[in-house]
Amino acid sequence: MRFVAPLIIAVSALVLAAGCASKKPTEIKSPAIESAERLEHRGLAAYAKGDHIGAAKDFQTAAYVYESLAMVDALANTQLSLARIDSDDGRPAEALARVNRVLTLPNTGAAIFPSTLLLAQGRAAALYLQQKNLSAAGNALTAAEGLCASPCEAASALSVLRASWHLASGDLVVAKAKAATALNQAGTPSDKANALRSLAQIGLAQGLYPQAARDGLQALQLDQSIGASNRVIADLDLLASIYTKAGDASKATEYTDLSRAATAARAHLGEK
Repeated sequence: MRFVAPLIIAVSALVLAAGCASKKPTEIKSPAIESAERLEHRGLAAYAKGDHIGAAKDFQTAAYVYESLAMVDALANTQLSLARIDSDDGRPAEALARVNRVLTLPNTGAAIFPSTLLLAQGRAAALYLQQKNLSAAGNALTAAEGLCASPCEAASALSVLRASWHLASGDLVVAKAKAATALNQAGTPSDKANALRSLAQIGLAQGLYPQAARDGLQALQLDQSIGASNRVIADLDLLASIYTKAGDASKATEYTDLSRAATAARAHLGEK
């Protein structure tokens, strides 16, 4: 995905022209680029099922191909994918370092697409939110929103991030409004799941446990259908927290046990 929980990574493709004077030139991709793109797609699939080791290997190999071809934007995207894995695996400093290296590329004169910078700013905002650095998170998020001035594919994801920022700031009313906006903007099941999870988190903070549980369960069902194991685990943990706060020990235990089993299975996948 391109970005938290969940944007699809855009792969830049170099197209080479082939032909002769008597024929109209046709456009083809080099075998090297096709190979790198296959590796990225395989890495995305491995990441979704929880195989971070396999995903990291595929993204890194694709990165070597793009670097050998001086394809800076495509290389930057692989670094953002690796940053997501670093973050998920508890290496936030390494993740932020990768993201910041991408963000400094325009200063070197490198040609980076706005969509790549948007992803990088969004990922930086998410990482700063994890560190509770609201000032830095707000700056990065504002920069990302500026790159999505007209409606773009990342609009729903950015609204979820902004809802998270307001939630962390203690403004639950605005946070809920932003999460509702994200749900209205959602164009994919992934976006919808993220917005519902955000609404569930805000409902938990507001003490609206029945609605929070309904939103959380919808997010879980969508993430299960997508096959996103890391997000399924996040949904299970959230539901366990909601039912704990609601005083339903049986349901809380049920979701806690499911989360532990899912986490163990995901770790096992990474060992394969």
